[in-house]
Formats: sequence, structure tokens, C-alpha cells
Amino acid sequence: WEKPSNMNNVETWATIPLIINNGADWFASIGTEGSKGTKIFSLVGKVNNTGLVEVPLGITLRDIIYKIGGGIPGNKRFKAAQIGGPSGGCIPEQCIDSPVDFDELAKLGAMMGSGGIVILDEDTCMVDFAKYFIEFLQGESCGKCVPCREGLRRMGEVLTDITEGRGQESSVDLLIDLANVLKDGSLCALGTTAANPVLTTIRYFRDEYEAHINEKRCPAKVCRELIQYVIIEDKCPGCGLCVRACPTGAITFIKEKEPVKLDQAKCIKCGTCYDICRLGAVARQSGNGRG
Repeated sequence: WEKPSNMNNVETWATIPLIINNGADWFASIGTEGSKGTKIFSLVGKVNNTGLVEVPLGITLRDIIYKIGGGIPGNKRFKAAQIGGPSGGCIPEQCIDSPVDFDELAKLGAMMGSGGIVILDEDTCMVDFAKYFIEFLQGESCGKCVPCREGLRRMGEVLTDITEGRGQESSVDLLIDLANVLKDGSLCALGTTAANPVLTTIRYFRDEYEAHINEKRCPAKVCRELIQYVIIEDKCPGCGLCVRACPTGAITFIKEKEPVKLDQAKCIKCGTCYDICRLGAVARQSGNGRG
């Protein structure tokens, strides 16, 4: 509105004295051709060492996760990293050796953004993950422009339908159409970048969307409406821990010191029985019964 603002964050100002003291050539020797210097990231999620890390631009995602972050807890498989904050894109395992700089992140569908890196492991549902950030961004939207205000709301509804088993064959195409409206019609960068979590999860993990929609199955066994808990009789000694912990009385004794019974009609899929059992006698399965 013809009232430009000049905004510099603390990270930018902190770099200036170093450049003055050490010279431009020193600064230019750090990083890559198109992305000079270092970058501070907030490293969080499924990684052993969380916190703020300062790294030279151009470092690979693998080095950030395993050399600095100490790897994934429980030696689980790395699945993806969301880079750039709530509007950042998700970079999959096959791109783990890509350099983290401005140009490469843009090619992959992510961005430097606020410098946040969220590490995801094999137990993450990418559809549910995208839904979480779209719901977060709905609250961040000022509501001034229709594409952002209504586009995010509608996108959240579609993602909710998919995670709850009501997705349709047209749902993914609808999400892509809504994303393009957000990018082309929003007034500010919040709206134009808000669809990144959805676009990149569709780009790299479309098979998970299709499993939710076509098979009514959550491959990661996260989406509550698309999973069920079952008792593995061979492993159940009938100790009763899950019986006492179940909030709805869905788990009951048949006989003392024999495998318990779980009534699916009463089960609210809270996961309490799964969490409390240390013998592996409670299994979490996808909705169609697959393990």
C-alpha cells in the first residue's frame, strides 16, 4: 500500500559485525555459490539432539540429522524433514543428501523460511502431518483476503475428510486446485506459501493419500478412524493392566490368567491399552485389518 517496510531479524544483524571484522571474502568463503554464510536452524522432532544449530549453508540434510542431530531415536527410519516453519515443504528420504541452501530448497518445494527443521520418522502419517499445519495456519491467517481465509478452511476440511475415511478420488486434485488459488490470489506471503506442506506431501507421498482414500487405510497407523487395536492372544498372559486402564470398559477378562477380550464396538481407539502393555500383546492395525 505504498508504505514499504525494512525488516531485518536478529540473525541478520548479528552477522554484520563479523563481516566488518573479518572481511567480505571471509564471509563469502562459507556456504555455496548462491547462498553465502551460515544459517541457524531450530532442529526438532524425531531426532536425538534437538535445539538451535548453526551450520554453513550447503550442508546436507543427512549431516544435519546424523552428525549434529545424532540420528533418529530408536534407530527408526528417517522419513522426511519439514524445512521452513509452518509453511515449509517436506523433503523425503530420497533427497537426504541434497544441500540445504536457498536454491536447492526451492527446487524441492521447501524454503528457508524461519529456519525450522522438523524431523519425521517412519511412524509419521504425512496426510495427518499436512492437516496439522494447515489447521495451524488457519489460526495465523488475518482473514483479510478470501483465497487465504477460505482456501485454508476448505483445505483443512478436505484433509480431515481424508484422514477420517471420507476422502474421494477427486480429493487430491481439489487440494492441488486450492493450493494454486492460495499461491496466485493471496495478498501476503503467509497465504502464498501456506500450501507448501500439502503440495510437497502430495508430491512425495501421494501413495499415502491414495491409501487413505482408496483403501480407507492409514499406512503409518496414526489416523484414529482408520486403525483398530487388537489383542494378540499368544502374547497376552491376562495380567489385567489393559483391563484396568481402558476408559470405556472395552477390554474384559474371559477367564483369570487367560487372554483378554477387546470389544471393537466399545473401543474409542485412545491407545491407552497399546501404551500400557509392555509384552506386545496389543497391536495397532490399519483399518482393514492389515498389520
